[in-house]
Amino acid sequence: MNRSKPKLIIVSFLTLFLPAMEGFSQTTSFSIEDWAKKLGDPADKQNKWYYDLYPLLDKLDSGKVVNFLNQLANNPAAKENYFIARFNCIKTEMLYNKNLSSPNNFVFTNEQVKKQILNLLEEAKQKSYVCNDDYLAAFVSGVYGRYMAAFGETEAAVMYMMNSADLYEKVNLSAETRIYEVLGEMLWRVREYEKCIKYTRKALELLPTLDDKERNTFTIFCTNTMALAFHRMGQYDSAFSYYKRGLTTAEKVNNTAWIGIFSGNMGQIYFAQEKYATALPLFELDFNTSKGLGYYDNAANSLQWAARTNLALGKTSIALEQVRETFSLLQKWPAANYLQSAYFTAAEIFKTLKNNDSSFYYSGLYNKLHDSLERVIYQSSVSISKLRLDDEKNRYSILNLQQEKQAQAQQRNLIIAAILFLATLALLLINRQRLKLKYRQKLLEQDKLRVEQEMESATEQLKMFTQNIVEKTSLIEKLEQQVKANEYNADKHQLIEELSHQTILTEDDWLKFKILFEKTHPGFFTKLKEHVSDITQAEQRMAALTRLHLTTKQMAAVLGISPNSVIKAKQRLRQRFNFEADFLVEEFLSKI
Repeated sequence: MNRSKPKLIIVSFLTLFLPAMEGFSQTTSFSIEDWAKKLGDPADKQNKWYYDLYPLLDKLDSGKVVNFLNQLANNPAAKENYFIARFNCIKTEMLYNKNLSSPNNFVFTNEQVKKQILNLLEEAKQKSYVCNDDYLAAFVSGVYGRYMAAFGETEAAVMYMMNSADLYEKVNLSAETRIYEVLGEMLWRVREYEKCIKYTRKALELLPTLDDKERNTFTIFCTNTMALAFHRMGQYDSAFSYYKRGLTTAEKVNNTAWIGIFSGNMGQIYFAQEKYATALPLFELDFNTSKGLGYYDNAANSLQWAARTNLALGKTSIALEQVRETFSLLQKWPAANYLQSAYFTAAEIFKTLKNNDSSFYYSGLYNKLHDSLERVIYQSSVSISKLRLDDEKNRYSILNLQQEKQAQAQQRNLIIAAILFLATLALLLINRQRLKLKYRQKLLEQDKLRVEQEMESATEQLKMFTQNIVEKTSLIEKLEQQVKANEYNADKHQLIEELSHQTILTEDDWLKFKILFEKTHPGFFTKLKEHVSDITQAEQRMAALTRLHLTTKQMAAVLGISPNSVIKAKQRLRQRFNFEADFLVEEFLSKI
């Protein structure tokens, strides 16, 4: 809910911001040949000749400017990248000053010229990237960002100005004060408060380099932006300090508009601290000043804050009158941010008056507008990041292309030696690749043979294991038959009884068996768990023995249980897999 510059002040600043170039010498020579060389000079890291030419051209009428620029464009130097980058920027300045700006109307009406300016700046940017010169790229990005700001392209303006500021910092130079100031202002609008403070502080550091008039102007703008950022971050002491500094400067130059703005913003801090009696006269001062100057949007915002303060003081009827006048002022000069604040204040007033219908109505309007504004801010922040990323990709793509061209030029100079070298190298590489491939094939064959041998060994061991089970089972059956034929005495009967109930497959045997089984039937137990995640160890054994097609008696002998227990275990296993018959279980397990 904090305030930035009113619309008329922003427009006035842009007129100062675009045509003025402070602190550069004036030259009287208009030699086409000389200026072509100067604008194309790669050694001019601070673009001095550009700033010398600008004020000279800006004083001429449109016809003379067009004639001079056309002659420059036809000069042989016009094909050089440094010249094109700077020439496009100076042409942009002249096109804007002579066609788009007007002392009475600050609306851009000439879309054709605007499109031409954008094309010129885009080409200038590309050429600066081709030169791979951070000094030139910083300068062009700064010009590009200024005009994006003038055209209302906030995201693009922030991206290019930030590029400019960062590139100047990279080469240990400072950007223009106005770039830091406007960049900070725009970053505040998209809620990048820490970055806003970073760049605005750089503008404040450059104030001693300006003349008195510019120093006062930038002090007011920069301190307000810094204070707003700290205000939004809840750091009230820092915010109040910058508001106070800005107010002092505004009083010094008798700028009543800014005296009101700083007073109103300081009032918001007092309101947050519940010092309502202190805040109210500050809001009233801001309201009366802004309304008197015709800044109806700012006057409306101050008035709704006064209404909110009166509501806190229990003066509900006065608050209601003030919020109604707020809506009237916003009809004269709409401002979405201030309108949402007015909706919020109106909802609170009607809530206090227990007029629920009106309170819900304004709450609904507030929520709808608030959500819409939040989406715009979020999208702007995302767009800035995306634009910066795309621009970086574009720059590196151009640099890579330049490097490829340079490599091609070097290749042409050394073509014969390169061909011989590459041919020899190619033969060596091919031979090396063949040896590597042959070695890899040998390793693969060895691995394949080893796997096959392990598989055969495991299969043979499992076969012997199974055969051993069958033989032991047969032995038990024969002994049982002999017992039934009474061929053995009572002691032998007991021995046979104990033998028939011995567990042939011990825990160690099972682990050995499981390893062999996995080698011959890879993934069997894993697949079992995929079908039945909580399958038990006993059920796994039963499934494995079933997969080996052992009979019930053989399974009983292996597991050391009775045949009836095996039958019951198989029934439970069948139920686990939801099959109706045993042969379905056996068929299912055979396919795993």
